[in-house]
Amino acid sequence: MPGGSGAFYISPTGNNAADCKSIATACKTFATVFARMSAGSELVLLDGTYTPSTTGVINWDTSRFTANSAQIPAGTASKPTYVHALNPGKVKVDGPLFIGRSTRKDSYITVQGITFEGGGALYNTSYVTVKDSGFHGSFGIGTNDHHNGNTNNLIEDVWIWASGERIIASNYRAHNNVWRRVVVRGDGCGTSSCQGSGNPNVGFTVYDSHDVSVQNMLIVDRVLAPTDYQGADFATAQHTPDPQYYFGRNEWLGIISLHAPDIGYYNFPDTGQTLDPTSKVVNAVVWNSNSDAFDLDREGTNNHLENLTAMSRNGDVVRIGPALASRGGTLRNVIAVSGGSARYGINSAYQPSHASVSGSFSDAAYNQTACSTGCFSADPRADGATASLKYITRIEAGSALKGKGHGGADIGANVLYRYGSDGTRHGQAGYNTLTTTKLWPWPNEARIKAEMCANTTRGFCSTGKRLDGVNPVTLTSYIWEAAGHPMPSSF
Repeated sequence: MPGGSGAFYISPTGNNAADCKSIATACKTFATVFARMSAGSELVLLDGTYTPSTTGVINWDTSRFTANSAQIPAGTASKPTYVHALNPGKVKVDGPLFIGRSTRKDSYITVQGITFEGGGALYNTSYVTVKDSGFHGSFGIGTNDHHNGNTNNLIEDVWIWASGERIIASNYRAHNNVWRRVVVRGDGCGTSSCQGSGNPNVGFTVYDSHDVSVQNMLIVDRVLAPTDYQGADFATAQHTPDPQYYFGRNEWLGIISLHAPDIGYYNFPDTGQTLDPTSKVVNAVVWNSNSDAFDLDREGTNNHLENLTAMSRNGDVVRIGPALASRGGTLRNVIAVSGGSARYGINSAYQPSHASVSGSFSDAAYNQTACSTGCFSADPRADGATASLKYITRIEAGSALKGKGHGGADIGANVLYRYGSDGTRHGQAGYNTLTTTKLWPWPNEARIKAEMCANTTRGFCSTGKRLDGVNPVTLTSYIWEAAGHPMPSSF
């Protein structure tokens, strides 16, 4: 039982001379309490702010964060270590979470219910879970300075936002990881590290990695500083010709990119060392991107793109580069809408089927190949008595695109239910299946708004009303009302 007999306790008002074994006898510093813990121990963080000078932080770097800091002791498969807030949302650690060292892998650890000021890193880890936690600062799994791998980790119900960072969230040289229900926002970089074509600004990247499952991730309202080089909300890459870092068998399921200042989803591994299939993108939405909505280029074999809803203001709405023409791939059940002066609707080396392409294009609706069957051209926002696309999260019952896709599926994305059974890791039963558990309202959205909106009122952080003119804007209402209709009353 969490917080039960045998648990350790820590508090900003604790006492290191105490035994750490109850709320009344909580210790004060992480260095003290972690030294008393072992594999399978539980640590309960009492309400308050944990700072380097008082309690220390959860980090190895005592020269930066004082000798009060320390790292979580690793667990084992039968005895995982559990570190969590007594009251989620009431605990802030004023420093970045850091797990693992280049010379030591830390495994079987769960961190839950804590907000970290400064971001975090799973630096050398396996079987680590981070859940119900916020990171103000960049957060990533992996590193480039060792070859130990960062595998079988789970990031679930987490939110990450940062300024002054080129990449907000990353899965780098780290395999068999799951990112499930994660909210990401970039608030602009503005440093020299974000300038020039080799330094694109990115919301979330899967880089030099394979067997990564990204489920129901939202990237909303990312912005660029005036000097930032454009990148993408979702970006992928492989630049390392090393078998340890082959790219492929990665998937993006039920994701949403909203108001990207550049590309929504950009997939460009370029070494030729890719696994088959390289990328799978299903029930994915990119809405109101400034440039291409979906763009796959360079390398990749048998990429699979199905049930996409896309709208871009410039560039191509959906692009599959000509280099992929001979490598196989699928593109079907797609909505592509021009939001202004897009170049092509679908510019694809894969011949699309069951596609709805509409709007004004500077060049044409299709390029390279044209829709083969099941082709529609009416704007799905006004294609019948019941518009197919009132909400970017679903296709409406009784509409022109409902059930008209390949195999009787809808044309367009449905992002209504959770992917993956809670707590499952890559390869476990049900880890990437579409469940019957409703995705909306978004979990932890009150905490997310309180924390991510502390210093801004843009986007879902608005202090105004949703489209009904009555209720306040929430993360859920902001996503659902992106196409201009009030959120359904059922929410």
